[in-house]
Amino acid sequence: MNIQVNSLNYNFTNDGSIDSAQVGLYGRDATSGDYINAQIKVKQSDLAEGATFLTASMTDIVTIAKKKLAADAAVKDTTTTQAQ
Repeated sequence: MNIQVNSLNYNFTNDGSIDSAQVGLYGRDATSGDYINAQIKVKQSDLAEGATFLTASMTDIVTIAKKKLAADAAVKDTTTTQAQ
C-alpha cells in the first residue's frame, strides 16, 4: 500500500518555537479496498541529532512519520483483546 501525506502541521509553543509536527498519512489498496488514515506526531527527539524543525526537510519529517506509523501498526505478539 502506498502511503501518501495529506497534511503536515507544525505545533508551536507559547514562545513561538516549534516543538512537534503532526503528519497526516493516508493509503488505500485499490484491490482490497483496505485503507489506513493516521495522524502521527513527530517530536523534536525523533529528529536526527542536531536537527530542528527549521533545518529538517519536509521529506525527513514525513519519513520519520511513516516509520513511526509502521512501528505503531505492526502486530505485536503480546497483544491483548479487551472484553466487550
